[in-house]
Amino acid sequence: MEAKQRHRVTQRVTLVGAAVNCLLAALQISFGLLGKSQALFADGLHTLSDLSTDFIVLYASRRAAKEADEAHPYGHGRIETLASMLLGAILAAVGVGIGIRGVESIFEPQQGNPEAITILFAFIAIVAKESLYRYTLRAARLTHSTLLESNAWHHRSDALSSIVVVVGITAQVLGVPHMDALAAIIVGSMILLMGFRLGRKALDELIDTGLELKLVDKVRAAMQADASVVGIHNLRTRSMGGQGYIDAHIEVNSDLTVSEAHYIAHKIEYRVKKQFPKIIDVQIHIDPLDDAIKDSVLARLPERHVIEADLQQAWEGIAESARVDRIKLHYLDKLIEIDLVLPASMCTPEHEIAIGNLRDSARSLDYVGKVNVYYIE
Repeated sequence: MEAKQRHRVTQRVTLVGAAVNCLLAALQISFGLLGKSQALFADGLHTLSDLSTDFIVLYASRRAAKEADEAHPYGHGRIETLASMLLGAILAAVGVGIGIRGVESIFEPQQGNPEAITILFAFIAIVAKESLYRYTLRAARLTHSTLLESNAWHHRSDALSSIVVVVGITAQVLGVPHMDALAAIIVGSMILLMGFRLGRKALDELIDTGLELKLVDKVRAAMQADASVVGIHNLRTRSMGGQGYIDAHIEVNSDLTVSEAHYIAHKIEYRVKKQFPKIIDVQIHIDPLDDAIKDSVLARLPERHVIEADLQQAWEGIAESARVDRIKLHYLDKLIEIDLVLPASMCTPEHEIAIGNLRDSARSLDYVGKVNVYYIE
């Protein structure tokens, strides 16, 4: 999914969440005051504070949707990662706060009972927050956005805190002591773990941790399914804003032309992106030989300008060498294979000896293996 489309989905989902939070906060605060429920009133203030995280999501998604530029050639996806870390920290702080409030209420129990009607609005908050969680998480999975996933779990934490409110109010109405405090401590611990998990996931992205091994194995299999691929190595992956980036070295037959190898690379890139929507960038490096021997090849085999100079010296005295149209070089494991391209007019018996001399003289170079002769019109 393109960055602008992801931004539109994120913006729509977040604005829906903000609207629900505004309405819900107004109901919780109003009926918390009217129903004499400090817990419902506090939960309403908590819901109202969630608007700040909605604004964080909107800002981060808008910035992350910007196109790559000279200063940011890989785009702005890391902004989503940083925002996810911030939301994870907020979740952790909320969890700690709920836990501390639960511990304090054990030693300083609330006096007076709230109205039973406040339980209804606490239930409404649970349903609303859980619905927002599912709605946002579905969009997060569609767009592969860690930012939306973080906000979804924030909605889930709010639903859990509202459960604490229901338990607390019900226990207070029924006269059961400390049950609301115990529930608050348990839920606070769960929210803290959610925040830690989201923060850890965002941190993994910042340090370029690879994609899940199962996904990497599937990508490798999809690449190897191409009949032109001899082998794959140096397959590396990373994540940015919940989306995958891959680069790999693909080994192909050394006789392929540059254009055909380029076509194969594009074909593999298209196949991987289509089969795995989470992956938005694939960089393919084509290898006509195994990278394990590239250092020895570079040390042993000369560059083109050296080879051309050696050939001219080897062909000295052979007049037909001036009619060589082009020279193609194939760098193999230990030797270089050469293709000599000659005009079609030389494909005659009278030129046979001279062409044989060209071939034999080229093969006299200690780094040259096979020499092929081709003719063009």
